[in-house]
Amino acid sequence: MMEILKALLPSICVGLLFWYVFRNILRADRNEREQVDKYYSEIDANEVDNNSESDVRMNATKTSDYEKSEHGKGNAPRSHG
Repeated sequence: MMEILKALLPSICVGLLFWYVFRNILRADRNEREQVDKYYSEIDANEVDNNSESDVRMNATKTSDYEKSEHGKGNAPRSHG
């Protein structure tokens, strides 16, 4: 029995070493992906906050009767005075 254990011990140790290294590689990859996603989501959030055009609101306006009566199509020039 002891001879079998001595024969299998190197293979078991190499297998455990392989498992440990591979597990740490996968954990590091997962953590890196999480950090990259977090980084890009922060960049996207900052771009939205810093974008001055995002504050502009487009509101539909109704054409007044005066504008309609000028040319019949609602595209009369506006006077500012």
